[in-house]
Amino acid sequence: MKQSEIAAVADFSSIRYAQCWEDADILLRALKVKASDRCLSIASAGDNTLALVGAGAAKVIAVDLNPAQIACLELRVACYRRLQHREFLQLLGQSPSRHRWTLYRRCRSELSSAARHFWDARRPLVEKGIARSGKFERYLDIFRRYLLPLIHGKRTVGKLFELHTAGERREFYERQWNNRRWKFLCKLFFSHAVLGRLGRAPGFTTHADEPVWQNLERRIPTALVEQDPGENPYLQWILTGRFRNCLPYAMRPENFTTIRDNLDALELRCASLEQVVAGLPDASLDACNLSDIFEYLSEPAYQGLLRELIRAGAPGCRLVYWNLVVDRRCPTTMQPYLREMREFAKALHRQDKAFFYRDLIIEEVA
Repeated sequence: MKQSEIAAVADFSSIRYAQCWEDADILLRALKVKASDRCLSIASAGDNTLALVGAGAAKVIAVDLNPAQIACLELRVACYRRLQHREFLQLLGQSPSRHRWTLYRRCRSELSSAARHFWDARRPLVEKGIARSGKFERYLDIFRRYLLPLIHGKRTVGKLFELHTAGERREFYERQWNNRRWKFLCKLFFSHAVLGRLGRAPGFTTHADEPVWQNLERRIPTALVEQDPGENPYLQWILTGRFRNCLPYAMRPENFTTIRDNLDALELRCASLEQVVAGLPDASLDACNLSDIFEYLSEPAYQGLLRELIRAGAPGCRLVYWNLVVDRRCPTTMQPYLREMREFAKALHRQDKAFFYRDLIIEEVA
């Protein structure tokens, strides 16, 4: 099989994402994972792949072309095996700690030689907190430390998390939050050029059909007004640098043991998604977490990969993925083989706490 198009537009020499930025609760509701399910999942930082493990899947194949992302997932797996939950949060960087390197050393024996070499050479990232070590997290840190204070002080940001009704939040948003400085500086910072250079890959907008900020401008009121910011871990991390009073699925204490007890279901593959799917038998998958990977692909490449996923999917296999600035959904030529669950996806998308995606796609193999 030819080389993945993604390999040509992204750098795979370092951690791109130290956390998963898709809502795992929405993912699990969309996939409805059963104990017998065989799942395929983009590894990324590992959180959402581990959510599938925690949901009880019989098999979870985690795929990533980037060895650094596989190392992130390996270290998280080692944390579940070797640490207590409170220590896990310390190593992530959610809780204060001066002993992160010691915690890492306790996990080290669980890692492959490649992952050990990767993390041994990156002690400063470990000591900072492994969930803070990605390019995208550093990009958000720049926004939070240098840009946000030019717009809103800590008191204003804190106020956002204290309003409990949509009416209160709407008045606050319109009168205090959504001012000219907010619009101007965010339009600049979340432009294709800046986001591509500092946050994602420079080529991530190659197939974009609208500016990033145009989508964010539509979606931000969902997170700040319609939803309760006090219950949104992703928004909390973006604006304050930590999860204030709620955690994503894989980090919650009530899921820690459940995930640990099913880790043998996990299989790691450092390869392109195209290579992995091409090697799978027909009808061998029941659920696919595809993140936003299709945004990096041209339309022909997307359709080619989609055909392979349909082949590898058993009847009823669900594909879940997100769109940010590229419209990807099943083309009409494949609709006899793949049913789009549009109304279900719309209902879940309204509840999606990873608010920045413009669309959630759920499709089911016929």
